[in-house]
Amino acid sequence: MNKYFIITVDTEGDNLWKPVIKSTGMRKITVENADYIERFQALCEKYHFIPTYLVDYEMAMAASFVGMAKERLEDGKCEIGMHMHAWNTPPVFDLKYKRGSHNPYAGEYPHDVMWKKLKLMTGLLWKQFGEKPVSHRGGRWYIDPWYIHALQKLGYIVDCSVTPGVNWQRNIGYECYGINYTKFPHRAYYMDGKYLYKEKKTGILEVPPTIMDYPLNDRISAVIKNPLAYKEIIWKKMWLRPNGNNLEDMINIISFSEKNSCDYLEFMIHSSELMPGGSPTFVSGRSVERMYSHLENVFERIGNSYKGVSLREYAKRKHGG
Repeated sequence: MNKYFIITVDTEGDNLWKPVIKSTGMRKITVENADYIERFQALCEKYHFIPTYLVDYEMAMAASFVGMAKERLEDGKCEIGMHMHAWNTPPVFDLKYKRGSHNPYAGEYPHDVMWKKLKLMTGLLWKQFGEKPVSHRGGRWYIDPWYIHALQKLGYIVDCSVTPGVNWQRNIGYECYGINYTKFPHRAYYMDGKYLYKEKKTGILEVPPTIMDYPLNDRISAVIKNPLAYKEIIWKKMWLRPNGNNLEDMINIISFSEKNSCDYLEFMIHSSELMPGGSPTFVSGRSVERMYSHLENVFERIGNSYKGVSLREYAKRKHGG
C-alpha cells in the first residue's frame, strides 16, 4: 500500500491566539509572518514534499507571500486552499465586544453572511493565485453540515477541519463553544450537507490531521505522578504538529503509522509559528531554530516511507479510487 505525506499550513495573520474583537473595535491584524514562510517552503522542497497553504483573508492580501506562492504553484511545489476566519473576511458582520468572549466560530454568523464570505474568499484566492481552490480548513477547527454544503456548491472537494479525538466544547467563541470531535474517525472519509460522517464515497472528502492518544502506560504513569491533572492527562493528544518539546512524540507517531492501515500522515502548523513572536508557542528566534531542527528530523524520517502529496492530489487519488 502506498503511503502519503500531507503538509497543511494554516496561513494566517500574526498571533491570532489573541482576541481580535476589542472594546474599541476589531484590532489590526498584522502579517509579518508572510516574510518567514519561504524558509519553510525550502525545507519542504528539500525533502520533495508539497505543502498545502490554507490561506485566510489577510494573508491572501500579503504581497510577499502571494509572490512566493505563485512562483511555486507554477512548478507544482505547493497548493493554495482556503482557511477562513469569519471575523474579518468581507462582508464584515459587526459583532460588538463582549467580556469573556474570544474569536468567533463561523457557525455564529448568519448563513447568508457566511455564504457571501465563502464566495468572496474563493474568488479572491482564485484571483490572487491564478488557481481555483478546492481544499479547505475551517477557522478554529470549525465545520458543520451547512458549511460543508456551501463548500460543495463552491466546488471544494476536500476538507481537513475535523480533529479526531479532540473536544473543543470548552473553547469559547463569541458566545458559543466549539465542536466535540472525540468520536470521529482518524482516517479519511466522506461528508456532505447532512452528515459530517458517512460511509458512501460521495460529497467532500474529510482528511483529518494526524492525532493520536498517548500510550496507556504513559497516561497511567502521568496520572500517578500528578493525580490532580487526571482530566487534562486523559484528554491530552499527540499531534503531528511541532511545539518545541515533542520531537519524540512525533517520531513515535510516524513509527506507529508506518505499521497501521491508514494510508497518510497529515502534518499541520500555523504560518505565524514560523516567525519568532508570531505565536505563544515559538516566542524567540532560538525556539524557532529548535523547531526547524525537529522538523529536519521528522521530515527525513517520513521521507523514508511516505510520498509527499498536496491535499488536492490526495483527494483526487481517493476520489479516483
